[in-house]
Amino acid sequence: MGRISGARNRDHEETRSRLVQSLARQMLVAGGTHPSMRALADGAGVDPGTLRHYFGDRRGVVQAAFEHLMKFGQERQAWAKSLAEQPARPAFKHLLEQIATAWTGALGGMHAAGFAEGMSDSELGQFYISSIFEPTLNALEELLIIFHARGELSVPDARVAALALLSPVLMALFHQHQLHGRRCRPLDLAVFIEKHLDGFMKGYAK
Repeated sequence: MGRISGARNRDHEETRSRLVQSLARQMLVAGGTHPSMRALADGAGVDPGTLRHYFGDRRGVVQAAFEHLMKFGQERQAWAKSLAEQPARPAFKHLLEQIATAWTGALGGMHAAGFAEGMSDSELGQFYISSIFEPTLNALEELLIIFHARGELSVPDARVAALALLSPVLMALFHQHQLHGRRCRPLDLAVFIEKHLDGFMKGYAK
């Protein structure tokens, strides 16, 4: 008996999963260069028509890659929340140092891809913000609320405080790596994090 019209082949999901893994790796390596549909297809070893068959269009391709990368982000968010067992400053130092270390691996490529895609496609920008950036920010907000409740910090607005803690470090990392600022203005990120924390802890002291 022939396959019912509209039904998927048995290996459809397996093939799609393999493609997604390849596409996600390409997005990380691309470093925010906004690869074309043809480039993504070549990198996956298929033709653009195959990608359209599995993902619809380029937006669907990128969104599927982001969804795959989001799984790793969820693991990191769970780890970040576990830092509440430490005092505030060591917890934040550990978190920011881990971000700086991971940035040269997958993390920097993930955020660079999110910025590059989001700047050219508002829907992908919203997807990146809601699925990758905001969950990280939410984990920081939860930590700040806990430290406020414990009396270690005075945090009237956890969202503002989370942005104040995270944004300078992300900007420094983009400056040094994706924008190659280390060639003309190298920055000791460990020293930067220490000095940034000095100011942050002073500003939010109880």
